[in-house]
Amino acid sequence: MIKLVLCDVDNTLVPYNEHPVCPQTLEAIDDLTRAGIRFGLATGRDVCELERIFGGADAPLQTGILSNGKKLYVDGELKRLTLIERDGMVRLASEVRDIPGTFVCVYPLHTDVRNPVWCLGAENEDVERFVKQFEFAGTLTDEVPDVPIIGATVACSASQEHFDQILDRFAQITPQFDFVQPTSHWCDILPRGLNKGTALDELLGLLDIDRDEVMVFGDADNDLSLLRGVRHSVAVANATPAVREAARWHIGACEDHAVAAALHELAHAAHTGQTPGFMRGWTRREGA
Repeated sequence: MIKLVLCDVDNTLVPYNEHPVCPQTLEAIDDLTRAGIRFGLATGRDVCELERIFGGADAPLQTGILSNGKKLYVDGELKRLTLIERDGMVRLASEVRDIPGTFVCVYPLHTDVRNPVWCLGAENEDVERFVKQFEFAGTLTDEVPDVPIIGATVACSASQEHFDQILDRFAQITPQFDFVQPTSHWCDILPRGLNKGTALDELLGLLDIDRDEVMVFGDADNDLSLLRGVRHSVAVANATPAVREAARWHIGACEDHAVAAALHELAHAAHTGQTPGFMRGWTRREGA
């Protein structure tokens, strides 16, 4: 029996930059919760960003894994917070200055709906390419701010091959960090060993829920740690090849509101005892 659904946001629940979340999706979340199944987010986004994306609807924001596992919420209460080590960011800032078309973003813990971000080693034209896609207010600087840091990313306008070389170098000089790439030209920086998947056990302990009672929806490689850790894993059609391989079940594309349709099916199944339609078909992980 599914007791908790965790869902990635960007390109899983909602397409990039199509905000606020459509009424159809909010209705599906309400349908699911009325059926007695918890709904939560498992996302790289932080609270202020999610408030903008969900247009003031706070029910989906009460429980979940935020900021790629650095924050855990249960019923609106922050249960755990892990920050990014500043010294490591200073080291990356010194390296990135000499790499054209590449810069590091630093997200302060205390923020607002503008999503202010410090862009280290960047030129204006570099930042402008990413501002619209990732919706942040960038400030160019050469110094890491002396504030608590909740998030960090690397942006690179070069080829993936070149980006991989840069990330390999960064991993060598800052072994305290992991680098996880959710989409092209953009890579999350995480405290080593911390991700959505490692945060799951703590969340389930707080909720008194087993892994087999969780369903996870995802699309990108930063969802893999979650998808590989649960029996009920679902990939949207626009997912990366690695996510499609990892997921047990497959549904339609994000832009077709496939997750919303699946949530309605889960809610109906909770009332009728039937198996949701998307869980009846062929699965890549038959033995999972």
